[in-house]
Amino acid sequence: MTEIGVKTITVMGLGYVGLPTAALLARAGYQVRGVDVSDRVVDALSSGDCPLGEPEVAEIVKQALASGNLTASKAPMPADAFIICVPTPVRVDKTADLTMVRAAISAAAPAVNKGSLIILESTSPIGTTRDVIGAELGRNGLDPEQDVDVCYCPERVFPGETVREILRNDRVVGGLTKTAAERAKALYESFCEGTAVTTTAEAAEYSKLMENSFRDVNIALANIFARIAEDLSVDVQEVITLANRHPRVNVHKPGPGVGGHCIPVDPWFLIEGAPSASELLRISRSINEGQAERLLDRAEEAGLPPKSRVAVLGAAYRGDLDDARESPTEDLLNVLQERGYEWSVHDPFVRYMKTHNGVPSNLTDDLDAALEGVAAAIVMTDHSAYRAVSSETFERMAGRLIVDGRRMIHEQSLINAGFTVVPVGAPTAVPPATATMPPKSADAP
Repeated sequence: MTEIGVKTITVMGLGYVGLPTAALLARAGYQVRGVDVSDRVVDALSSGDCPLGEPEVAEIVKQALASGNLTASKAPMPADAFIICVPTPVRVDKTADLTMVRAAISAAAPAVNKGSLIILESTSPIGTTRDVIGAELGRNGLDPEQDVDVCYCPERVFPGETVREILRNDRVVGGLTKTAAERAKALYESFCEGTAVTTTAEAAEYSKLMENSFRDVNIALANIFARIAEDLSVDVQEVITLANRHPRVNVHKPGPGVGGHCIPVDPWFLIEGAPSASELLRISRSINEGQAERLLDRAEEAGLPPKSRVAVLGAAYRGDLDDARESPTEDLLNVLQERGYEWSVHDPFVRYMKTHNGVPSNLTDDLDAALEGVAAAIVMTDHSAYRAVSSETFERMAGRLIVDGRRMIHEQSLINAGFTVVPVGAPTAVPPATATMPPKSADAP
């Protein structure tokens, strides 16, 4: 068995991945220092609180803090191992922004001693472990292949099931050397149930990008099937059910786009690194990024008055979570602003939504207030609460138009109540009494 030689661990970045990882390491008996640049995060942890809302994560974090095995600080200190879990977004031009990775290793490098284990978990372009992590250590007088053990081990986290994902998923561990990979493998298998498979750093980086690009392409295919069904006045859900009866077919579910910290971002790293060979990835990104605009186009075709006020139901990118990172709702808000609409965004979980280009989120947790007097409601997130919303709730709208980007509302009951429903992947459905008349709409404010 490979000797880990690790008792103390510094985790750089205490977000959706770093904090639960730090807590689970602490629970396994390691002395863990979590480092973050945010005063809010460090202050909360220093007070014994968890800044993340996922219940199971919060419980484990609080237990780790109470045990004394987990502490938080804004400054790294020497440790046997360093794990970097910081965001790697894309810039406006869709190139990788490694600013936070560079800042993390720059801050940690002075505290790294010979024999330390350094692991990058942040999803990164191929070559980042060697060219960014290794190079920075070299500038601090440490040979990344002789003096320290440097690895890449991509996080695999599904928000809402974070603890289970960290503990049970197999891990890909890529080292700059075989010794480094074996040592990191031993560390992960000391607190995780999944198997850790060793490879090179570059292969590990590529595997993570491949995983999420695969998912993005398949979601794009489902969204193209939905667009064809809309044009043909066919219900794509029925057709997908029929197609998936084939033993080797598994068509995904279409929707309003793709969100989260991985799938909308990771394909761009491959596109940037191999532009001539990645046209399929680029097309898939365009399809998924364009779904929100298509929903608005169909709403306008169904009678949505120009520059009216609408209610957007859901800011999170996935149901029953408080995570709005890269949400399709952000794409929708950009288009609404471009076309002169007014809006409010309702979400029962999200308390903050980051937008770009100065576009306001107008976020509220009051569904009645969001719907009051609007011309249309557009369902963007599959929160379970929206399944229970009755036609009476929508009666406070001025208009009678509902766009269902998730196919989750009670379509027939709404049609019977006099609403026009625009479902993703199916033809617009109008009330029988008004089938030959334009749907009722509200005057623009």
